[in-house]
This record gives sequence, C-alpha cells and structure tokens, in this order.
Amino acid sequence: MTVDVRRLTDYDAVRAGIDLWNEVRPAFAVPERLVAQNVFAPFAGLDATAWSGFADGDLVAAALGKRLTERIADYAGPEQGWVSLFAVDPSVENRDAVADELLAAVERGMVERGVIRLRFGGDPGQFLPGLPTEFDRLRARLRDAGFESRGTVHDLRRDIGSFEPPDGISEVGESWPGLSLERVDETPRLYSFLADQFPGRWRYEAENVCRVPGGESDYWLLRREGRTVGFSRTNAQTSAYRGANVNWAERLDGRVCGLGPLGVHESYRGRGWGLWMISTLVERYRDAGYDRMVVDWTGLLDYYAKLGFEPWLAYETLEKEASA
Repeated sequence: MTVDVRRLTDYDAVRAGIDLWNEVRPAFAVPERLVAQNVFAPFAGLDATAWSGFADGDLVAAALGKRLTERIADYAGPEQGWVSLFAVDPSVENRDAVADELLAAVERGMVERGVIRLRFGGDPGQFLPGLPTEFDRLRARLRDAGFESRGTVHDLRRDIGSFEPPDGISEVGESWPGLSLERVDETPRLYSFLADQFPGRWRYEAENVCRVPGGESDYWLLRREGRTVGFSRTNAQTSAYRGANVNWAERLDGRVCGLGPLGVHESYRGRGWGLWMISTLVERYRDAGYDRMVVDWTGLLDYYAKLGFEPWLAYETLEKEASA
C-alpha cells in the first residue's frame, strides 16, 4: 500500500486526524475543549504541527507533534520535540508499515525544524505524560524507530468523599504556627516563587496558564509568617484552564478534581509541609462536594500513598535522538 503523508494546514483536516485518534483510542479520547486549548491555542513559544497519512484519498493515520520555538531557562529549547498523539486505522492494510512511514515523516519534519531530541508525550500542555503501557503495538513501532524507555510514571487517584487526614498530618499546622494555604489572586508572588525555586517547566507553564482569564485561581501558595514556602495547582473539569490532572476525568464517576504540580521551597523540605498542603487541598475539595481526586504524571507512588492515593494509569517514558 502506498501512503501519502502530508503536513496538515487547515482546521478540518487537523480535527479529522484527532477524530481518528479518538476512534482508535476511545479510553483516551480527547474532549473538544482540550483540542481547542492544547492544539489550536498552544502555549507561547510552542509550535504544534499535525501530519496525516492517506491511502486512496482516505485518512488512515495521524500524528500531532510539538516543538519549542524559544529557549525556556532550566527546561528545554528548540532542539526538543514531542509526539503528542499518534494513531493508525486498525483496519488498514500493512498497518505497521503505515505507522513506520508516518513516524519517519514526523521525525524528518521535526529535524528540518531543528529538533534533535524526540519524546512521546510529556509536552507542554500535554494530553499524555508518556505512552500508556497498554499500547503494546505502538510501543513496538516506537522502539523499532529508535525510541528507548526511560522508566514509568503514573496517574494516581483516590476517593475523597470520606477523606480524613492521617495521623500526624493535621498536627503539622499546629507544630508550625503561621502555616497557611492561600488561593492565588494576583500572579507576581507566584511568579517570583517559581522563578526562584522552580524556574523551568513549572514557571513556563504557570505563565501560560495564568494568561487565560481566571487561570491563576487554580494556583495555591503555601505561606508561613508572610513568606511563600510552597505552591500547588488544582483543577476541575470546569476550570478556566483545564489542567492535565483532569484530562481523563470522564473515565471516573462523580465529581472529579485534580492536583499537580506542587512543590516546597528547598529550605523547608522534610517537615511534612507538602503532605499537609495536599491534605488541606483534599479536605477543601471534599467539603466542596467532589468525589475523587487525581494526581497526574508522578513517580512518587510511596509519597502519595501516605494520603491514600493509588496507581490508576501507567505511562512509559520513551525518548530518542532524532535523525533525518
């Protein structure tokens, strides 16, 4: 079978490619809102490109890629590219050969734009942090194309309707008077903290999320005696910016919220403040009527298990050095 691979340049064609992904991967179907947010209005300094493969005029394969067009300090630059989505019609003849041809075209297109490293998933404004581990056939194609495994990360979940802080967590606030958790209403304090402690991806992400009207309201600052000592972000399906922690909320029953990223100032780690911050957020969302909370893209399974979070979805991190 001869496959005609093309770069897509109009809305309907790009949308058709994403529709193919949704048909092939219904468990990870991308809601329309995420298409508008992550594909057609990506983060500043980020270029999103779509390709499709056609056989006899029919769309049989599709891929979405991203690459940075500027350098983000302490993170990455134009040499970094991502494959965000990739799907081949399972009924097409020579399915694996079609996948290989499309992958090769995507890599060539990325290299022509200066990319030297490719990763599946994990892009800014991502749908997936990596390749879902149940995608065996696609994993084989990626490995044959030179992608190598860098480990596994997870999305975690827990029911929060009956959540109560574990022994010792509630006492953290009492042990450290003046510890509080405040929702962000103005961004300078958030940006200043992130620039000092997490100047790479998390600061870049925050600046883009907060450009959306109301986006800053999902950020929280951990404060002690007037000093910012930590941060976190939460999301609901109705948030002004829909974060990746609720990408797959429709797969769960009830009202679902999400948590992450989060971090504590390096000078104050090891005191239980991070767990106290998470526990406080779980309580607030519990009291607001939410049923479940998701933590996305983490390898810290033992840490979150202290608060009852369990593995839900698993993803393999796959990367390669790109070549023309």
